[in-house]
Amino acid sequence: MSRIPLILTLGAISLLTSCETTGDPTQGGLFGWSQGKANQRIDEREQHLQHLDRENSYQRGRSSALEDEKARRQADLNKAQQ
Repeated sequence: MSRIPLILTLGAISLLTSCETTGDPTQGGLFGWSQGKANQRIDEREQHLQHLDRENSYQRGRSSALEDEKARRQADLNKAQQ
């Protein structure tokens, strides 16, 4: 058996086994795809989105409360000026 095919085979095996898997389809390539990591990545993004939605709701409520206070103070100011 010639050494060149053996060396090429061992090189190919080492390249394939050293690939890191990813859940990102833009980085996974043909052999680097992992459905488990993709699911984990989706879960992390959904949790982040839920956090942002809660924060957004809180800020909308805070903004509404400030607008109400502004209107109340403006009404008080208008009464004081009459």
